[in-house]
Amino acid sequence: TLVDMRFVKPLDEALILEMAASHEALVTVEENAIMGGAGSGVNEVLMAHRKPVPVLNIGLPDFFIPQGTQEEMRAELGLDAAGMEAKIKAWLA
Repeated sequence: TLVDMRFVKPLDEALILEMAASHEALVTVEENAIMGGAGSGVNEVLMAHRKPVPVLNIGLPDFFIPQGTQEEMRAELGLDAAGMEAKIKAWLA
């Protein structure tokens, strides 16, 4: 299931809880810092409701990002399709 989380706030808590109830794990993807981003918000909602669902947060790491084109940086940081697929497969293994 793909859900568009266009905005971090307000989070659609009902939808997050619905996804948690109907899926064994969740993956969040954002072109933003993981810490304090949408994925962190999903984690907070799940913990506030005591829903122990595994969550993989994919996004920008917490270090200075070198410069390059968007395509180059997405590939380098694993935020392109191949990188996201590899991260998800490794996490699920």
